[in-house]
Amino acid sequence: MKIDKLYFIIGIPIILIVLLIIYGYNLPQQNEHEKISLIKYKKIINSNEYVLVYFNASWCMACIKMKPIIDGIEMDYKKIKILRVNTDDSKELSDKFEINSLPVLILYHNGSVVWQEIRAMSSLQLRSKLE
Repeated sequence: MKIDKLYFIIGIPIILIVLLIIYGYNLPQQNEHEKISLIKYKKIINSNEYVLVYFNASWCMACIKMKPIIDGIEMDYKKIKILRVNTDDSKELSDKFEINSLPVLILYHNGSVVWQEIRAMSSLQLRSKLE
């Protein structure tokens, strides 16, 4: 019985540490709840060759499903800057772009819109659009 308790006492923290390491290193660099002003938005889309803007909200189920897809794109496509815009935190941008449905994806190339999607996409669909 003492050995079972020892495994429990040691095992649970080790499992938690491993999970934190696995998921912690894959976290995006940008704070997802950072307020993005229109000035900052324009600066980012004009200062990077490719920018994928991802309008989302924490309460949006489709956005929650897209989060790991967006994170994977960020890791695999180093030439593309991902700009996450939480519509609850960045009301100015949401109003400016008349965001009424979520998620919204906009790909910019040198400040010009290449394409825009107003729907959730699978990883395969998004990757094929980016190619």
